[in-house]
Amino acid sequence: MKKKLLKYGILSFFGIAMIYQFIPIGDYCRGLLNGLNLLFFGGLLILTFLIITIRSLLKLFKQKKQFDFIPFFLIIFFGVCTYLIIGLENEKFWTKRILVGIIEVYGTPKSGTLTLYKNGSFGATYHKADYSCTFQGNYEIKNDTLLLKRKNLNELTEKTFTTEYIIDRKNNILKPKNKDFKIVEITTLTE
Repeated sequence: MKKKLLKYGILSFFGIAMIYQFIPIGDYCRGLLNGLNLLFFGGLLILTFLIITIRSLLKLFKQKKQFDFIPFFLIIFFGVCTYLIIGLENEKFWTKRILVGIIEVYGTPKSGTLTLYKNGSFGATYHKADYSCTFQGNYEIKNDTLLLKRKNLNELTEKTFTTEYIIDRKNNILKPKNKDFKIVEITTLTE
């Protein structure tokens, strides 16, 4: 019994390590390292599965023991979860997006995406050439002013985003109150 729990535990560890990095909770960064981690833990998961399956097949033919299907179900489960979570890239699947805006800093590999969600949270994603980091927080809209409630947002995003914007629905832009920041172009507005 302990051997079965150990092999299921090892498979589960590699599966969870493979998908954990793609769950969009809190602040997170994604880039080349995430892809390498996916390949590493995914490879270990498949290798472990193959070893367990071969041993189970040998026991089936030599000792006439039952074939263990649980590793197969675990592989299917983690594969489907990985596919679904990666497909949601930078999405909070538990709430709806109400505004998406972008900033492009021309002449540099920097850009940004601001997403407001219906549950009162936002994600400010700072993109560089080889990675992106998303910083989460809450927001408030008073009249036509958007307040992003996150300390040090401008430092965290290397002065891509600030904390106060004026919503210009006519021109589909967010104008920063601080003139040192760039205008955010609204690409999606549902409310």
